Amino acid sequence: MKKLLLFFSLILVFSCKDKTVSSTLEVCGVKDPVRNLPWLKAKIDSSKSKKAAEMLTITLAKIKGETVFNYSTVYMSCIGCVAFHCDGTRLDPKKYTPQEMQDYMNTILGDGTRGPVIWPEK
Repeated sequence: MKKLLLFFSLILVFSCKDKTVSSTLEVCGVKDPVRNLPWLKAKIDSSKSKKAAEMLTITLAKIKGETVFNYSTVYMSCIGCVAFHCDGTRLDPKKYTPQEMQDYMNTILGDGTRGPVIWPEK
């Protein structure tokens, strides 16, 4: 009986897979955007190759109802300045009103309104 219990315990331990925030999300028409949006994966891989991945944070945000990816590193002086649309094109802040930009910033930094952080994976 102890061998059977040990066997099932090992199966349970090795079959459990940690879920990341990204793996539980469907964004921009894909599940797990960190792995399944080619442009986003390329940006993360580039950061890894430069040994800067631990300094990178990618947060999902909203602007005018559209999901965007806020991309920031610890050495940037501006949070919210670099963001990308689902197709990988860069968000142009000049195209939005001050109120739209404030609402966008709230989805990055706001208490209770902050979008999920998908990188670094936890």
